[in-house]
Amino acid sequence: MSKEPISQSPPITDIKRIAVCGGSLGRERRSYIRGQVVDIGITDLMKAEGLWDLVTGLFSGEEQNITPFLDFSLAPVRKPVLKIEVRDSQGKTIFVSGKVKADEDGFFSCEIREKIPEGVHQFFVYLEGLDSFRQYSKDLAHLNSKDDSILGKTTLVGKGNLRILAEDYSGIIVTSDIDQTYLATDIHSGKGKFTTLFETPAQKQALPGMPELYLELRKKLNNAPLAFISASPHFFRRTMLATIAKDNIKIESLHLKYLEGTIKGVFDKVVGTLFNPIEFFQNGFRPAWSRTKKFLGASYQSLFDQMSYKLSILLYDRIYQPTPSKEILLGDNTESDYMIFTLYQLICLGKIEGDELEEYLYKLNFLGRDAITRDSAKRIRKLGEEIVRIHDRKNPVVLSLINKTTKGPSETEMREKVKEALPLGLYDELFVGENVPFYGTEGAMGMGLILGTKGYLDLNQVLTVAAGMVGKVLDGKLVDETYLFEILEHLTLPKEAIPMQSQLKESLISALGT
Repeated sequence: MSKEPISQSPPITDIKRIAVCGGSLGRERRSYIRGQVVDIGITDLMKAEGLWDLVTGLFSGEEQNITPFLDFSLAPVRKPVLKIEVRDSQGKTIFVSGKVKADEDGFFSCEIREKIPEGVHQFFVYLEGLDSFRQYSKDLAHLNSKDDSILGKTTLVGKGNLRILAEDYSGIIVTSDIDQTYLATDIHSGKGKFTTLFETPAQKQALPGMPELYLELRKKLNNAPLAFISASPHFFRRTMLATIAKDNIKIESLHLKYLEGTIKGVFDKVVGTLFNPIEFFQNGFRPAWSRTKKFLGASYQSLFDQMSYKLSILLYDRIYQPTPSKEILLGDNTESDYMIFTLYQLICLGKIEGDELEEYLYKLNFLGRDAITRDSAKRIRKLGEEIVRIHDRKNPVVLSLINKTTKGPSETEMREKVKEALPLGLYDELFVGENVPFYGTEGAMGMGLILGTKGYLDLNQVLTVAAGMVGKVLDGKLVDETYLFEILEHLTLPKEAIPMQSQLKESLISALGT
């Protein structure tokens, strides 16, 4: 009996060095560029055709089958020395950095304090050398084993878009979570989390109507910037960029969590304790043991929790935003977005700062988790102080929306949890009447109606969002006309959004001929 030949993937024959960045957003007098330099195994076909998109770091066609698991084993380049150039839309060079030294895991950051004109520019990342003898030896061994390796010829390793806002920009900046806000990711079970490692961009499904919501917001708000923040590990980046492109969503930046940094921090702490026992015991065994348990517990939780990470990113990004700019925040109720968004507003207002903020964060236990270490609390404090110094005590958030899933608390429960977690009386002092830290609602249609009521979308755009839900799957059920009206009828909305809810129903009836 003849057997069918077993198809095999083409063998890896060479190494290509790339910088995975994902874009950046800043203001005229302060911006930044960051990314990671990694080595990717390539085939002879890839090497011959050379069709690389240095913005996403993907080979042509690879965007169809890339998965986070494939990128999990990407080899970081130890201590590369880089140069970064920024060019305007005409190709004119408007900024050249000095030597930018990345860390031992290939991560680099370049802050730009020179004035960069408003607009969308492109940055180029060039490899100039290595500051690691171990990496140099590894490269040399590879080059000596190959007659014609691409590794030794590569100098341009990455590209990205840098959008600069005017210092007096008073428009909107949209910042959105990803899982259960944009993507229908099963993050509630171990199986679901494991499955995400093997999903291609085609397999990752957006929550019905969300791609249309992002698109319509950009149209209505004069090309308002969009930034994504996710607690997914950094090796999801290329898959996520391909997913976002598949859904025709334009973004300015994508933040992902660097898990290895947390793991390394735990390792360093343990090693430091073992080799410095005097420092460990200097205040007594019981306090020392209590501090260590707190650190290890919080570090373990931070591998899965979002509190410290997302709050730090929101604050960090605010430093690079124009003072008059306003923010719309989008999240969900499956973790702690509603608490993070509230804390962010309080810190920007300077209502909790200095030693009080640091101690509060260090002792904060939310949803049964101690997720903020002493080091993280200190970092958040410094970011808060920098924001107040630059922007004064001002809340940039004009609207905060939380997608209510069945896996999380109701809007009333969310607000009670936040009120209980904040210092006594602070919630009631700031959030009274119509002034609320966030609204809870269901999915793209609910968010669209609240955005429309607040003037950030018009009725026709909300209708477009609702129409975009038809034919998609929501909570395991196909969204047809009947289900669409059922969703609309059962939305949780503030009372001021009820008139637009009625108008949307009438528009849908007219559009669908129901």
